[in-house]
Amino acid sequence: MNKAFVRRVLLVAASILNWIFSVGYIRYIYMLSSGEHFINYVDNIEVDGSDFTPLANLAIAGANGLAILLSMVLAVLFATIFILLFAILLRIITIRKNDMVTKSEVVFTKRFIIVSSVLAFIVGILSTNTKLMWYVIGLSWQQPLFMILIYYRPLKNRFQSCQQSILL
Repeated sequence: MNKAFVRRVLLVAASILNWIFSVGYIRYIYMLSSGEHFINYVDNIEVDGSDFTPLANLAIAGANGLAILLSMVLAVLFATIFILLFAILLRIITIRKNDMVTKSEVVFTKRFIIVSSVLAFIVGILSTNTKLMWYVIGLSWQQPLFMILIYYRPLKNRFQSCQQSILL
């Protein structure tokens, strides 16, 4: 089987996995911010005849807010770790020193990474709303950055070294 074809298929597979993490976490954050609470509010708490319901609900609101914030931070952290891991594995598995890389493969890779990243951003916005734009950005920046730096640039460098070896 052609190594260039295998690299393209693995790039598409890695991008799908990146989509699952970024868009999946965006949907999760949207569900959390749209009213799903970790701790439900109480209706009536009386201690020695005094109504402590507002104080209890204030504590519950703070705990829910802290839980949502921690969930968001962990979602960005996990998405970053997994997308970085996928990019590193893709780089290690597919680009070898003796592989021949064609210009069409380099162009395809660059265009695919850009289109895939833009589509992930658009799907993230469409699946939530514009109020969560910063969360969508927070979960969408990893794929283009890591895929360009860790996978595309070494592939392009490999293509350039192939061109230089042909000229010599």
